[in-house]
Amino acid sequence: MSEPAPDIFEEDQLLAQTARMDFAFARHVQQKALATEEVAELSDLARAYARLTRSLRQALALLSKLRAERAKAEREAPRRSARDLQDQAIDERTAQVQDAVERVISAAADGDEALHTDWCHRFDREVDDWNEKPDWIVDDVDTVIRRVCKALDLPDDYARRWRDLPAPTFFPDPEPATPEDVAAANAAARAFTAGLHATGSDHTPARPSKPPWRPSG
Repeated sequence: MSEPAPDIFEEDQLLAQTARMDFAFARHVQQKALATEEVAELSDLARAYARLTRSLRQALALLSKLRAERAKAEREAPRRSARDLQDQAIDERTAQVQDAVERVISAAADGDEALHTDWCHRFDREVDDWNEKPDWIVDDVDTVIRRVCKALDLPDDYARRWRDLPAPTFFPDPEPATPEDVAAANAAARAFTAGLHATGSDHTPARPSKPPWRPSG
């Protein structure tokens, strides 16, 4: 079986042609220099020869660099493709988990916008750490969702049946960016969700009558 024809790149052809012309001109100048005995003419020819050989070296170096970069890109293409596929899988899983968790948050908050907001902010703070771990895309989506909900102190009953929960109608603003606000929101959310471990007779979480902090934003 014959080898496939190599790719022909226009920039390679132009650089190679430039190098050939530089070489031909430099050889012509060298021959003229060798044939003269005039000091002034020899000096001019020497300068011209130096410029031509420098141009020749630059053309050859650029041609070599282009070919090396092309070969490197071809070697790295499979690795880059694998990374792209993994990044896509992570993004798709993250979007699916976020949709599920937002449904669970909405059901657990039951109209309490302050609680809903702080749960969403906690998820946003933690998700970038979670989705960097291999089990984020290795485990089935329901396992990941229940694990995330457990980390957020959300009711497991809601996490197990997230598909049956309605989509949220409240979407909080992004969390304040200052470290002080982040620390305060973390402390308030954890203090409040500590009371959710108690359950009523219908196995739904019992919530305090009012959250122990003012609404975010």
